[in-house]
Order: sequence, then structure tokens, then C-alpha cells
Amino acid sequence: MLCTIQAQAQISTRKLEAIYLYNFTKYINFQKASDGYTIGVLQEKGVANELQDNLQNKGGVQVKTISTAAEAEGCHIVYIPKTESSQLSGLVAQLEKSEVLIVTEEDLAKEGAPVSFVVEGSKLRFKINQLALEQTGLKASGSLLNLAILI
Repeated sequence: MLCTIQAQAQISTRKLEAIYLYNFTKYINFQKASDGYTIGVLQEKGVANELQDNLQNKGGVQVKTISTAAEAEGCHIVYIPKTESSQLSGLVAQLEKSEVLIVTEEDLAKEGAPVSFVVEGSKLRFKINQLALEQTGLKASGSLLNLAILI
């Protein structure tokens, strides 16, 4: 079960984000999931490598760097690092109803990101924009919605 994870000094925020991304694969109904999940990281190879390192013991999850909406369509989750936040609106428009979950490092839930990470005090949490999630064609479990900050 997902839980609010304390962002402690000995655990990097990126590692916690990796744990959340992995758990999203369990609590979001991906119709196109077969025997594995692909997480695409927009433009940031270093971030993709760090996430892959943190997920290396989680079977069935591949992380790759992407640069276009066409590449994003082949993913289950697209992670947008803070440095690429300006590309959110274009990706949301191009990926509508494509069953690709967009997750942002920066709090962009009100700007249309289905899921955004936020730090509250010392805790890493996530926001879910229910309308934006619905527009992707994906559904979150009640358990995930109960843990989220809903927008």
C-alpha cells in the first residue's frame, strides 16, 4: 500500500519519487500494460538514469529518456522534471485519451498535470488533478485517491 513517505536526509527525493512512480503502476488502471511498464523521462538523461538506478530491483519497469510526444505515447508514465515544466501543456494536449499518465516534479496539478509531486514540510506527497486524470483515459484506485491531495 502507498503511504506518505518522509523525505528524510538519508533518502533522496528522487528515490522517493521512484518509489511513488513504481507504486502508481499498481494503483492506476493501465489498459495497455502487458508484462511491464515504461516510464519516459522528458529530456533529462541524468534524471532517467537516477530513476532507473532506484528501480533496478523492481521487475517489469523500464526507464528511458524521451523528447517527443510520439515517444511519450509508447510509455505508461511520462515524468516531467522541473527543468521541462514549460512543455506540460503541449504534452497534455497531445496525449489526451492516450492512457499515458503524466507526472510532474513541480506542482503543476492546477495547470493540467494529472499527478504532481509536492513537498509539505518534510514529506513528499502527490496531488491528483481528477479532471486531468480522467482526460487521459486512466482511472486511479480509491486507495490511491485517498492518499492524494485532490484537485
